[in-house]
Amino acid sequence: MTHASTVGADAPLAPPPGWGDGLWRLSGRSETAGWLLQPHRVEDAEAWVDAQTAELQEAWGARWRSETEPSVRALLRLGLDARPVDAALAFQLWPVPAPLVAHVHAAFGAAPEVAPGPGAGNLYEAEGLGVGVQVVRRVRAEEVDLVGLDIAFVAGESAVVASFEPTVPELFALLIGQFHAFVQTLEFIAPDGTPVRASAPAGFLDASADADWADTVPTR
Repeated sequence: MTHASTVGADAPLAPPPGWGDGLWRLSGRSETAGWLLQPHRVEDAEAWVDAQTAELQEAWGARWRSETEPSVRALLRLGLDARPVDAALAFQLWPVPAPLVAHVHAAFGAAPEVAPGPGAGNLYEAEGLGVGVQVVRRVRAEEVDLVGLDIAFVAGESAVVASFEPTVPELFALLIGQFHAFVQTLEFIAPDGTPVRASAPAGFLDASADADWADTVPTR
């Protein structure tokens, strides 16, 4: 459990019309301890929670505390129940030997009708997916400010979105580097075996061109 090796997932839902026949595949990996892969389907949820609890206990060793077991089990079950149905990959992150978790997932589907513009976020380049747009997500829940991150890669009629679900800022800061490392490993493969890579949306390219042009204008 403590290491998520290379994993991949076929389309959790039928490809949208116009995508063509065959299976699309999104794969990625994390070599950091504490990344628990959440399966798309579990026949026996309680048995799964039992198995993951036992693995956590073994991984934590002398730092395991029996009084934390109910909280650990509750977080495992909550994570399983809250797994996005459209996620091709989903992880629960356990960064320390304590009942403290974050959630990361990646999904693919049809591209949005309107591509994100320069005001939506900042450009982000990933080795396998190409150029996307990252958007910081801030929410307030129960008087607590939470922060998360979504990175969208749009390529033609398809899109991949990697998400770090909003959490407390301290945990976000602790794990954001691991999230970026994970995003760098993502690869999206078309049914014919061709890697699918995104390009910067046109609005961003136009904005960059305007900025470059402005930089060349003499100020005096």
